[in-house]
Amino acid sequence: MQIFVLFVLTLMATVKPDPAPGLFRTKTASAELDCEQLTVARANQERPGQIGEARPRGDYVDRRVVVCSERLISHGVRPVRDEAILSTLDARADEVASAAAALGPDLQSRTWLVETYYPSVQVASKVSFAAKNSLMEHGLTVSDRTPILGFGDLDVITRMPAEQAYPAACKRYYATGSLGEQDALLAVVSRDPRETILHAGLCSRGQWKWLR
Repeated sequence: MQIFVLFVLTLMATVKPDPAPGLFRTKTASAELDCEQLTVARANQERPGQIGEARPRGDYVDRRVVVCSERLISHGVRPVRDEAILSTLDARADEVASAAAALGPDLQSRTWLVETYYPSVQVASKVSFAAKNSLMEHGLTVSDRTPILGFGDLDVITRMPAEQAYPAACKRYYATGSLGEQDALLAVVSRDPRETILHAGLCSRGQWKWLR
C-alpha cells in the first residue's frame, strides 16, 4: 500500500512525488496503481498513525491524501468490458445498495438475496460479493442463498428477450417458493453486451421493478 500526501496552497501548488504520471512516474507505472483520494481526517480514521493530523486552517494549506495499491492483474490482461466494470465496482455497488435501501421500511426489513447476470462467472462473483457487502453497510439483512428455477422454467426463460426474461423469472421464483414473502432479490444484470455499465432490478413477491 502506497500513501501520498498532496499539499495544495491557496495561490500556488507544491507537488510532491505522487501517483500521477509525470517527472517521477511513467504512464505505464501509474496505470498499475488503483488510487483513491481521501481527506486527511478520513485517512487517519481508516489508517491511524500513518498520516498525521491535519494542521490548523490558519496555515492556508489544503492537505489531501491519495492511497494507492498495486493492481493484482495488469492492464490489458482482462477483457476491456470486464476491466471497465471492475475498475469502478465499489462505487457501482454502493449506488445499487443505496437505491435498494431507499425503497421504504417494508423492503428494508426483508432478507435480501443477490443474483448477478453477467457473461463472465468470475466477474459475476465479484459483483455479487461487492453488492452484498454494500447492502450490509446500508443496514440491510443479507443472505447467501440463491433462488433456483427448474429446468423447464430455465429452458423457457432463457429464450426470452431480456426485458421479458427478468420479470418472468421473478414471477416463477415467487410461485415456486424459491423467494418467500419476507425475501427481496436484488438482481445486478448486464442488459446489453455493448454496455460497460450494470443495471439493477428488484424482485419482491413476484413483482419485478428496475432500479437503475
